Amino acid sequence: MFDVLELDADGWRRAGEPWTPTSPFYAVLGDPIAHSLSPAMQNAALMERELEAHYHPVRIQAGQLRRLKEGPEGQHLLGFNVTAPHKEAVAALCDGRTDQARDLGAVNTVKVEDGKWLGHNTDSGGILTVVTQSWRDEERPQRVVVLGAGGSGRAAIDAMLRWGVPKIEIRNRSAAGQQAIRTWLKGRETEAEIIVGGLDGEPEPPLTESSLWISCLGGGVSCSPYLPIAASERQAILLDLRYGDQRPDEDAPLGFEFLDGLPVLLMQGGLSFAWWCGPPVPWPAMRDALT
Repeated sequence: MFDVLELDADGWRRAGEPWTPTSPFYAVLGDPIAHSLSPAMQNAALMERELEAHYHPVRIQAGQLRRLKEGPEGQHLLGFNVTAPHKEAVAALCDGRTDQARDLGAVNTVKVEDGKWLGHNTDSGGILTVVTQSWRDEERPQRVVVLGAGGSGRAAIDAMLRWGVPKIEIRNRSAAGQQAIRTWLKGRETEAEIIVGGLDGEPEPPLTESSLWISCLGGGVSCSPYLPIAASERQAILLDLRYGDQRPDEDAPLGFEFLDGLPVLLMQGGLSFAWWCGPPVPWPAMRDALT
């Protein structure tokens, strides 16, 4: 467990006590953030590479992000990861973004150079790597369902479009969220059939086709009401991007293979590390820190 950093009127506080950074550091920003395993993984990577920097969890509110960028508190910051609910807000504050981050409209990795925030997104690549390594069928899943359409949902959709799946169903609770995802999808060249709808909470009958379900719902929100009763004889995977106490204690439907968010965290974290520090990525040390 790593002590959480927070900002108050006087500056940084660490575990409730005043704290002043004396050396460069990396961080993960979110609210909540205490559950994050990124500090364990990234500190292990920094130690393995013998780099003189630490990585801290930072609980921060959206209204404090500009202060972190422009104020003295961010002077020692080398780079950071971003988790819910700040991926889109951080994207808007970046001075530059990679094509991947620009396409997604969300940033999960920032490199700080001369006080400027350079935004990137490794979520899509992490999801795509994990899914393609887990999918055994020769053909891509006949049906992909993404639950939730926030920053993680967009990354999941982007990964599936890059993979070339034939059909994607996107389900989001709010009408505004559904419209936002339709707007984001306009102009994207794809041959996939894309359906955007709501979360109605009516369990589906058993599947008849191969399928992949990706839960991008918020921490603690059950995805069971939105899943089919059972899989078909074809491969079916449920990938829940949450892990630890952010994921409800619930079983996948009958016949489904289940993956939580840890493999994706490892992949996106390794890609983030490479963007900050360059190769080699100490994959074994990062994997051991998570397990």
